[in-house]
Amino acid sequence: MKKYFLFLLLIACGEKKSDAVLAAQDFDAKYKATENAIILDVRTPEEVAGGKIAQAENIVWDDSFADKLSTLEHKPIFVYCGSGIRSAKAAAVLREKGYADVYELDGGIKAWKAEGMPIE
Repeated sequence: MKKYFLFLLLIACGEKKSDAVLAAQDFDAKYKATENAIILDVRTPEEVAGGKIAQAENIVWDDSFADKLSTLEHKPIFVYCGSGIRSAKAAAVLREKGYADVYELDGGIKAWKAEGMPIE
């Protein structure tokens, strides 16, 4: 019985996290509908130079990412990277640091572009 309960608990926790990982269209709609939201690009400056989502702030994902968060207000955060790997790591750190509403772009900017979403 304990194993079954643990299994259900893991599934429930997994479902909650998946609510925070959004496809491009949903990411865009949720961002636009969320008051005072921040969009955060965790790619390198070289990657950002190739195009970014409008109004995105850039804080590079690296070993000192957590130290850079002091400049970021505690507001809802929509985070993305190139493919979703770095942004998932960044989102975990943000949540660990007390940011309550953190949303990830599933597939990163590659998925965003594949959906024909605008970049600047």
